[in-house]
Amino acid sequence: MMEQLIVPVPNGHLRVERGGEGPPVVLLHSGLTSAGMWDPQLDALAAEHTVIRYDARSHGRSSTAHADYRNDEDLLVVLDHLGIGSASLVGNSMGGATAAAFALEHPDRVDRVVLAGAGVAGLEFRDEFLLGEYRRMDAAKEAMDADAFVEAFLRFGVDGPHRQPSEVDPVVREKCRLLAMETVLAHHTATGTMRSPDVLANLERIEAPTLVLMGELELPDLWRFAREAQRRMPNARLESVADCGHMVNLERPELFNALVLEHLVR
Repeated sequence: MMEQLIVPVPNGHLRVERGGEGPPVVLLHSGLTSAGMWDPQLDALAAEHTVIRYDARSHGRSSTAHADYRNDEDLLVVLDHLGIGSASLVGNSMGGATAAAFALEHPDRVDRVVLAGAGVAGLEFRDEFLLGEYRRMDAAKEAMDADAFVEAFLRFGVDGPHRQPSEVDPVVREKCRLLAMETVLAHHTATGTMRSPDVLANLERIEAPTLVLMGELELPDLWRFAREAQRRMPNARLESVADCGHMVNLERPELFNALVLEHLVR
């Protein structure tokens, strides 16, 4: 059973969950989804760790941002509120960017890091497939078409450039659709902008042992970052998971859990 908490942050609040016992691990979700994306990880991690997960601002059940904010600063507030000195961080996509920014800014508060399909501040997106879906999202937003907006997200955030929707596990795709739709409907009035330090320019300064975990079918831009992270971060190693896209933790949960647990005690 996860304990339910509300943690105040400047100009808002975060819905936080905590469960299990042992060294703390924080699960940081992708953009447009919410903490629910980590459901397949809870039991495996909570058997040996204190697990914390929460909805970022303008996501899930947390408050809508109407002022600029930084996800890494919100993470610091969560750790301080819970009385946690240092923790391991597991982040997917946007959550990986948060983990990397936090490890850069607060190295003494980080034990180990897992970056799953992460892109970080400073990374230039060039892939035409991704840019095309971004244009579809912009058009859907202009038309106030939530279904089209979420479908464009699913194309790059779940399917990826190498698969059609019909080739993806429908249970995984539907879970992501529901999480994203919840976020879109609850937070479409957000006006605050998410800020971040330039992580890409400072990868050499992130010294925490880091597992860079990538689906084989991930976006080319994110693979470009993964290889750069492996090359430039002092203690990073790269693992590829076959037949997966962006949501490795949902498509291959047992393997994902095993790789994360192994890294946390490595």
